Amino acid sequence: MTHMSCIAWSKVRRCLLAVACVSLYSATPLLSQSLLANLEKEVSVLVERAGSSVTTIVAYVPIDKGGKKDGSFFSIFSSKDEHTEKAENHYLTIGTGLYLHEKGYVVTRSSVVANACSVRVRFLNGNESAGELVGVDSTRGIALLKVDPQEITLLPFGRPNMVRPGSWILVIGNSMGVAPAVSMGNVSAVRNDGFIQISANIDPGNNGSPVLNASGEVIGIVSGKINYNDRRTGARYLAGNSALVMPIDEIYDAAEEILKKYSQLHGWLGITVTPIPGDYIRPQITRIEPGSPAAHANLQVGDVILGFNNEYLQNYYALKGLVRKALPGVSHKIAIVRGRDTLDVDIEIGPFMQYKLFEHVPYSRPPLMLDQGNSIAPDKSRTNRYLEQRLRDMERELAKLRSQYSKKSN
Repeated sequence: MTHMSCIAWSKVRRCLLAVACVSLYSATPLLSQSLLANLEKEVSVLVERAGSSVTTIVAYVPIDKGGKKDGSFFSIFSSKDEHTEKAENHYLTIGTGLYLHEKGYVVTRSSVVANACSVRVRFLNGNESAGELVGVDSTRGIALLKVDPQEITLLPFGRPNMVRPGSWILVIGNSMGVAPAVSMGNVSAVRNDGFIQISANIDPGNNGSPVLNASGEVIGIVSGKINYNDRRTGARYLAGNSALVMPIDEIYDAAEEILKKYSQLHGWLGITVTPIPGDYIRPQITRIEPGSPAAHANLQVGDVILGFNNEYLQNYYALKGLVRKALPGVSHKIAIVRGRDTLDVDIEIGPFMQYKLFEHVPYSRPPLMLDQGNSIAPDKSRTNRYLEQRLRDMERELAKLRSQYSKKSN
């Protein structure tokens, strides 16, 4: 798109917006209600699409000796746990998480799971899974959890550097323990430290909530409210409805760093297992990752695992713990049943290589480019199509408004 065509598009948009404003100013309350109803429908569609990837994080935190729980008011909503043993000794801390990858990775703020003895991850479709804390990036305040992989649609990722002050955003997460909770707001500033400052209704439980742009793409997660100090009194306050958003690229960097550290101390076989019907101890291999230690050891789909490293499995979940305690590069024996035969297979444990899943953010939009005038502009063909579609939509809405207004005047 040339500089002149950009100016032309800009003039057309300004003209149409001006006409729209005049029409809306002259429109009846009924027309205004119609526009609000349409906006409500569009927001509902975004929420419905996003809901599957938004999770509630429930962390079980022991009460300290003084009977109090250590945690910030903003990041944690607390209530006594009524469904676990020794309920009187635990509190629930509730926050929000984002289902980040189809392999079963969920990201949230580290404050949500701080000091937790166990974590549960609840999905809006009713599913619930135990959350294994893979690790924490203390510098960024990000926690990465591993859950059973879910068959849900992942949210698309938008480029944080494309948002501008005034851009509309949608926060979907948890509000005082209730999900889904939806808040609409806007970008108030893009800070020099890379964080995005937003103005929206942020409640306890919203910490870690995905923040969507106007296209329904995740640009980051809620990172915390803004504190400021009163220089006169020295008191510390929360700045109204202003909050900070950590961009999605920083979240991916944190996930990659967490998994890199994890891979140095934990082994990996590269298999997917499921329980045998009626057997709650022996897992059966249903998938083998190409190039994995299991593939190199010639394990096969259908093999039933009896034991690992000369230790028979005590329950279905024991294999995961035994393998992850094994250091990478060390050879072990795995006992299997294949058909009618019982075999001992030598296998060299490999490093947990899934950190490569987070090497690049799978953005749904093309990157920003420099045009001939050295100004930043999005991909030309995509921008042309988007603007043309939006202009056609606006023209139809304006024609409808004029028609309804004309009928009322007559």
